[in-house]
Amino acid sequence: MSESRVAPAHTGVVSDEAFKIETHGIDYVPPSDRHGRPFELFWLWLGAQVNIYPIIIGALCVGLGLSFWAAVAVVIVANLAWPLVGLMGVAGPKAGNATLIISRSPFGVVGNRPAALFSWLTLLGWEAAGVIIATLSLYELAQKAGLPANAGVKAVCLVIIMVVTFGVAIWGHATIALLEKWFAILLAVAAVIIAIYVIPKAALSHAASPLAAKTFAGTWLLALIIFMAGVPMSWLNFPAEYARYLPENSSPKAIIWWTTLGGWVAAIFLGVVGVAAATATTNPDPIAGITGLLPSALSIPFLLIVVAGMVTNNFLNTYSSGLNLLVLGLRVQRYKSVFIDAVVAGLVSIYAVFFHNFYNLLVEYLSFLILWIAPFAGVYLADMFLRRNAYNPQALISAGAGPYWYNRGWNVRGVVAFGLGIIAGALFINAAFWQGPLIGLVGGGDISALAGFAVGWVAYYFMMRGELRPSEVRAAPSTAVKET
Repeated sequence: MSESRVAPAHTGVVSDEAFKIETHGIDYVPPSDRHGRPFELFWLWLGAQVNIYPIIIGALCVGLGLSFWAAVAVVIVANLAWPLVGLMGVAGPKAGNATLIISRSPFGVVGNRPAALFSWLTLLGWEAAGVIIATLSLYELAQKAGLPANAGVKAVCLVIIMVVTFGVAIWGHATIALLEKWFAILLAVAAVIIAIYVIPKAALSHAASPLAAKTFAGTWLLALIIFMAGVPMSWLNFPAEYARYLPENSSPKAIIWWTTLGGWVAAIFLGVVGVAAATATTNPDPIAGITGLLPSALSIPFLLIVVAGMVTNNFLNTYSSGLNLLVLGLRVQRYKSVFIDAVVAGLVSIYAVFFHNFYNLLVEYLSFLILWIAPFAGVYLADMFLRRNAYNPQALISAGAGPYWYNRGWNVRGVVAFGLGIIAGALFINAAFWQGPLIGLVGGGDISALAGFAVGWVAYYFMMRGELRPSEVRAAPSTAVKET
């Protein structure tokens, strides 16, 4: 039994074309609608990463008490997690669907909903963060242009950012992929120019702040987890939707390689820029700090880069967030789910722009993110490994029967493995809202992501390894598979 009344079969109309509304939601993408090659993922992930986040979090590493070289080491090691993003996307061409539909495989069609809810809340947070940073930067540009510094101008800036961000998400995948490519090139060139002025001013022997944890090792681990949570691991809940339009026989190695390279190059480069800027200025605001290090002629271009980078980063967040609402059971067409998501994200953004300190919210938010996303990825990848990346696309979007229905829609073992991973992470997390009882074992640091991922993967593997038979779960999909 299908879960939805919406059934977009292939009709000969192009379903994924730039600057036209994409017709697929969370229905199976048939071979006739597949296009592109894995190399395109390089531009998409590069474009999504050329933004202010790696700079902010790189600067935060210094603020935690690390020296220049220790913080640079954090940036390099944290970004070794990028192959996980590529691995999470490998199932896209095989299943022809989004990440939070494919995750029904380990959790069950109904048991997947808690993970889908966590995913939507996470994406909502990133959407709001991107809108906030872009709005405040555009507002500063408005003041430089002579407009008054008042709530009305700030509100107009917020509306402009919301319209651009969610408008592109409404068009869909092909528009996002095209714009990410061109913005990737422009923003990468701009980032290099900014780096030329910032990196030489780095104070390699700056006076470090007091350590945020009890020991140097603990502080280093804390910075490592924050950077991993804020950059590579923040993408683990939606890579497949950007690979699902690739032909089914696309090389998994190529998907992993081009995803990793696109994200890795930008995140490391900009993370180092953030570290350098933090050692060269005492301004706690990374954006204002970098502005102060640049020639006055570059201050306005830099703010334009910040605005453009956050908007392009948010293209992916808003698109996937709309899909997540469909996974949670919203019965509308994909583009309409983006409208609904925009309203909620807009309300959150208004609160943060006008009534709260954004940077405090960001650090607290990253702590929440890592608690669920690392064990989710562990369970998801363990299931993909056991199934040898073989899925039944029809069963993934059907309810009431099939290999992913398990017991009334729940795979209890998958949900238990997920829960065990969350508990393991909570034991080792060092966050504002919770300090795990075992952080003393790591010098007051944080290894929640590593613990959560490892426990989720191992628990699922050993509970399910005798149950999954890949040859029995894969079926030839119909081109009229219905959307959930």
